Amino acid sequence: MKLLEYRKSLALGLVMALALSAAPVLSQGLPSADEIVAKYIAAVGGEKAIRSAQSMSMRGKMEMPAMGMTGEMSVMAAAPNKMLMVMELPGMGEVRTGYNGETAWVDNPMTGPMLMEGDQLNDLLRQADFYSDLNYEKNYPTRETLEKTEFAGQEAYKVRLVDTNEKELFEYFSTESGLKIGFEGEQTSDMGVVFVTTELSEYKDFDGRMVPTLTTAKMMGMEIKQTVDEMSFDDLDDTVFALPDNIKTLVEASQ
Repeated sequence: MKLLEYRKSLALGLVMALALSAAPVLSQGLPSADEIVAKYIAAVGGEKAIRSAQSMSMRGKMEMPAMGMTGEMSVMAAAPNKMLMVMELPGMGEVRTGYNGETAWVDNPMTGPMLMEGDQLNDLLRQADFYSDLNYEKNYPTRETLEKTEFAGQEAYKVRLVDTNEKELFEYFSTESGLKIGFEGEQTSDMGVVFVTTELSEYKDFDGRMVPTLTTAKMMGMEIKQTVDEMSFDDLDDTVFALPDNIKTLVEASQ
């Protein structure tokens, strides 16, 4: 049973922090996808504020209410595309996922160290894009406003995005605030492909940047919550993203 719970928790690591993007197709009477994204960028602080940071570190918690499980979580990222995520799961150990700009990897006590490839790799590369909010046009050749609808109890524009690997994603933006309030699509994990709906809420200002401090992911009939307790910018040394020795061994063996 613990193995099943643990594997379910790993899916969150591949969902977290998706900041997404996509060539405008205009639906009648609705703003274009690019107009919606532009309003979103302004709502979170503007391009200047986004580009002013070169790195970010965040600490918070991960919770699976149905299982009564709460763990510590930290995420570190740097421009243009480096990332390290650490999840401490009670009674199960530490799960680490990283990308140093060249190699994507995951290491956990149940399955050991692994190099990422295929769809898992593509999902992680999207997450690792430090300026992803500014890269919609590059990352998503297809961007289309589908409709005005309701999402997480709010009126929202639904935007369809298709990335360079022809993977489809839907994002929801508040018609009132312009903020992104969620997204949904297929994610690849060690459990296979799962459809995940993610809600973003409780935005707070951190050094001029509006950041959602509550992320709620729903998949396979379960719910996983992430809360942000602390966030800071430009306080990371590049050595944070160095490959662990066991990952270096895998890289050497694969060459």
